[in-house]
Amino acid sequence: MNIRLERPEDCAAILRLTYEAFLTLDFPGRRRMDEHYLIHLLQGSPFVVPALCFVAEQSGPYRTAGEIVGHILYTASKVIRPDGSVLPTLTFGPLSVLPKYHRQGIGRALVRHGMDKAREMGFGAVLITGVPEYYPKLGFGRGREFGLTLPDGTSGDEFMVYELTPGYLGGGVLQFDAIDTFEQAENDDAGFAAFHGRFMTENFPGQITLRPFWEADIALMERWLFVPHVAKWYQRPDHWLNELHHRRGEFAFLHHFIAEYEGAPIGFCQYYDTHFAQEHEVWNEEWRISERQGEVFSIDYLIGEPDFLHKGFGQKMLRLLLDRIRAAGAKAVIVQPEKENIASNRLLKSSGFEWNGEDYVLKWEE
Repeated sequence: MNIRLERPEDCAAILRLTYEAFLTLDFPGRRRMDEHYLIHLLQGSPFVVPALCFVAEQSGPYRTAGEIVGHILYTASKVIRPDGSVLPTLTFGPLSVLPKYHRQGIGRALVRHGMDKAREMGFGAVLITGVPEYYPKLGFGRGREFGLTLPDGTSGDEFMVYELTPGYLGGGVLQFDAIDTFEQAENDDAGFAAFHGRFMTENFPGQITLRPFWEADIALMERWLFVPHVAKWYQRPDHWLNELHHRRGEFAFLHHFIAEYEGAPIGFCQYYDTHFAQEHEVWNEEWRISERQGEVFSIDYLIGEPDFLHKGFGQKMLRLLLDRIRAAGAKAVIVQPEKENIASNRLLKSSGFEWNGEDYVLKWEE
């Protein structure tokens, strides 16, 4: 691995890297994945510190040599002390690493490389909001331990500090110089939609992609469940919406996804281990309960947007879903659609499922 300064020609690769790095990140209240939009907005910002923006790339005699696999970006920030004086500080993020290179120390190397350079440049401290369990391993302490708060007066575990110069900090309030850009990335729905559509068209032209189900998708699903071609087969929308509202609690074993076509949501799908169906009698699915965990899975799927019906998008979405299930170690997938749902039955047959007289079953060789 080689760490070097970011170059203008790296822009497209960094945007795609950031998108892929944060695609599976989920947490309570997450409305959408906007980290790649934030990187786009920060390009050319006066608050970005170009001398502290780095990429990690593969090196060595491999086909992937030169591939950008990680990225870190620093922006200027400051601490307003109780006496009104100002201490210049730094903030980094997003920190991105391609998923296939996780757990190889790339993120750690980027953070340490950036902080070493920042120390050489005379900066006294780095303050971030990030994953509370990760950054203490790199030497970060909680902001409250230094008498620091965020602008709203809070100082939770996610607010962390690394002093490049011991004793540099002594209480105060962190001010993000690029706060307007951060807030635009989070709240500018129209701007995000336009950017994301262009980004997906350029990077995934003509492709279906699956992404996690986020908070803003509940309203989308509520609309889809009442579209006539969906409502005909999903007759208890209250049950579906209840599962989605409690997807991090009672129904955490369900894996939900939104299917996008060039950035536009067109459908929904999910998979789950049938072993857990026995705990949810409301489903009335005794037929698919598996005694052993991690072997037999089941699925649900729908195309919500009428304009995308009968054009092969359902088959592409199902293929991506099955790839994920197989990667999870499943031995079989079992489905029992309504007999009258001719389109769904045809889809399963064309996707390799076999009818055993009661259910459609897809088995993989061990």
